[in-house]
Amino acid sequence: YEKKYERNPVEDAIKDISNKWTLHILRDLFLGKTHFNEFQTNRKTLDNKALTRCLKTMEKNKLITKKSENDEITYHLTEKGHSLNKVFYELLLFALNNDKNNEHYNDYEKEELKEMYLEILDLK
Repeated sequence: YEKKYERNPVEDAIKDISNKWTLHILRDLFLGKTHFNEFQTNRKTLDNKALTRCLKTMEKNKLITKKSENDEITYHLTEKGHSLNKVFYELLLFALNNDKNNEHYNDYEKEELKEMYLEILDLK
């Protein structure tokens, strides 16, 4: 592989989403959150500086766009960011399929989560 190709596409993709907070923010965006302070909800260790840096990197990587309207700033998934919807669904399936003894979710909850995420991620 390394002899034939100069770059590794999987490595390139991982670089785009490897920041500690990127996956959290992407998930929030899929769930409909768009404001700076919404991304910090229930994340005590995510301070303004770290969030700002992460959002700027996500913009640079073309995962999100920043919109300013009437003195209100919102963030939105780009086409590239939205294309991670299948990755998020696979992560959900990975988590549920590896919860073998229903330690975290019962069978009903697993099915409900699958349906919910299919809708949220626009995969239906």
